[in-house]
Amino acid sequence: MSQLLFDGAALRVIGSSVDRPKLFVTFDHWRRKRASFPEYRPSKTALNHGFGHIFIQTAQNDWFLNQDTDRLREFLTELCQSKESCSVGFSMGGYGALLFANALRLRRVLLLSPQYSIMPEKAPYEMAYRDEAATLDPALDRVVPLENGQRLQGIIAYDPRLAPQDRLHADHIRALHPDLQPVALPFGGHTALKHLEGTGVTQDIMRAFIEDDISAGAIRGVHGLIGRNSTRYKQRMKAYLDQRRARIPF
Repeated sequence: MSQLLFDGAALRVIGSSVDRPKLFVTFDHWRRKRASFPEYRPSKTALNHGFGHIFIQTAQNDWFLNQDTDRLREFLTELCQSKESCSVGFSMGGYGALLFANALRLRRVLLLSPQYSIMPEKAPYEMAYRDEAATLDPALDRVVPLENGQRLQGIIAYDPRLAPQDRLHADHIRALHPDLQPVALPFGGHTALKHLEGTGVTQDIMRAFIEDDISAGAIRGVHGLIGRNSTRYKQRMKAYLDQRRARIPF
């Protein structure tokens, strides 16, 4: 049975089996057609592996930066005070994992094309979300290292070819969390595993992460294997190479 654990005007937390000592945390992501809070679906894989699951939602494409941010951080600190958590985050969701990492007591993450910030003064290379950034309070934008000498483990994946800004985000994030393994996945787009949609492989990667049985090499291998049979991947690679040839005179 799912529970509404935190019910703010701008942020919500819904979860299942949250009394367990380990939590798997997922985050809302940027949605082109957003109609307030999304539907909650519990992670059956996490629950079957002994984890509780919480899903952190936002009513807007606001990177979880709003009037509920500080109150949510306090709530998560209380909820997770005797737990250890792991998290998967895509793009804005990856930013959310970093934003609340200390409150959640995060120890492992799988971050797919996350942002370090969308604020122009902190990430001038990020041009895609300037409209959203203009409406947000920069004082709430606090991505920091883990406390008490803890070091965040895991993987941060990005496409250095089609989304070079994502590599710059990853560089800034790894300056704070140097144990994160960078995984460059060219021609995957944003997010870096987008060409795997519909193959079922993304779910396999999520399962491997929950089981703590995933590596940077495995993700690279799957990325390349699926890419060789992906029309979208091949089209992106061809377009990139055509543009590069046009820029470089023979």
